[in-house]
Amino acid sequence: MKVVLIYRQPAHQAVSIERVFRMIARNLPGVDVVEFVMSGRARLLSDVRSLRRLNADIYHVTGDVYYVVPMLPNGRTVLTFHDIGHYLFGLRGVKRLLYKWIWLALPLRSVSAVVCASSETARNVKINFEVAEHKFHIIDDCLTAEFIPSVREFNYQKPRILQVGTKPYKNVPRLIYALAGISCTLVLVGEIDDPIRDALNETEVSIEGHAGITDAALLELYQTCDMVTFVSTGEGFGLPIIEAQAAARPLLTSNVSPLCDVAGLGACLVDPLDVISIREGLRKIIDDNKYRHSLVRHGLANVSRFSPATIAGKYRKIYDALLFARGRAAW
Repeated sequence: MKVVLIYRQPAHQAVSIERVFRMIARNLPGVDVVEFVMSGRARLLSDVRSLRRLNADIYHVTGDVYYVVPMLPNGRTVLTFHDIGHYLFGLRGVKRLLYKWIWLALPLRSVSAVVCASSETARNVKINFEVAEHKFHIIDDCLTAEFIPSVREFNYQKPRILQVGTKPYKNVPRLIYALAGISCTLVLVGEIDDPIRDALNETEVSIEGHAGITDAALLELYQTCDMVTFVSTGEGFGLPIIEAQAAARPLLTSNVSPLCDVAGLGACLVDPLDVISIREGLRKIIDDNKYRHSLVRHGLANVSRFSPATIAGKYRKIYDALLFARGRAAW
């Protein structure tokens, strides 16, 4: 079986999808995997010609560039949706209408299988678009194998608190206000925009900023932090949740789906819209040694269900089913 994993054009600060699927590719024994990186919309027709020349059994669009699906061979396409937040909340007017039809509606009509990274993402897709129920599958994102438990003595006096991501829905300003007066260093991965800068100026929270870092550098930040926060107001999955758990770090995250579903018992759950709730969760993790250790223990147990081999196996079943269906159609 030959499977082409189709990646979006490389983007600054946007690599989580690629990290996940490169790990899945390494856990598909017996599958000839080709990883194809799109060149950008200006070279779309050239990319489509190159893709069709590969004559693959399965073409799998791993994220974002869904518009290429109608141009690929019928009966061979898989889409993975991580979320549709950009359509729901990021666009207005004509841009939203064009995005709806070109990126989402038309590809969904012609695709062979739709994979959603969470039940929440599946719910949003079903509410907004008409898609045959038999096409839907829910498969979690997987852990990247580099994230393994590491021992670190918790710094009670001034913990290093890691926050991965700074886009508006990552809710960083509220996190910063919740940290006001707490002795800590906020280790922030991502670009700092004006609302974040304003919150930092108002609270004088100590910050260590990182942008455009490598996977190895991100791993080191997990290993050198004392705890991880991820209090987003909405996500399609929430990869930092399982990364924190795999690194054996106590985790604070939002009590909203799918974040609470992904975290299981291995996180302190808070209301992401309530600064006081976030602050109380932070204080509980910092001050309660027994509670903190229980979060780590539950997190390590939880993360096993997101192993690359487990997730790759679920995708393999979809590929096999599509290949079988094509064979039957040819009889």
